Amino acid sequence: MNNLTAMLAQGAHPEMTKAVTDHAKSTQTAKDFEAVFLTQFVDEMMKTTGDAAFGGKDQAEMWRSFMSEAVAKHLVEQGGLGLAGSVEKMMDAYTTSAKPQTSVERFDK
Repeated sequence: MNNLTAMLAQGAHPEMTKAVTDHAKSTQTAKDFEAVFLTQFVDEMMKTTGDAAFGGKDQAEMWRSFMSEAVAKHLVEQGGLGLAGSVEKMMDAYTTSAKPQTSVERFDK
């Protein structure tokens, strides 16, 4: 049973469950961001292997992107570069900061 399910089962306050849900979303978003970054990084590295590794030029064009994405996702699952952790901390800091100002409050200053 994950944290959110346990909290809901125990009748946790809705704001607490929202915080846990928001944190889980930011964790997944940070991992997705790192996967996209690593996909581009791995794709550039794979371009240096030559087309023969993929069965020729036509096959290389198609399969390199799939392989790059698979390798990147696997790297993220294994801990990645640590980029996801930094992105997650920044996202959490942004979402837990002071309440957002309305457009009127922004222009009053």
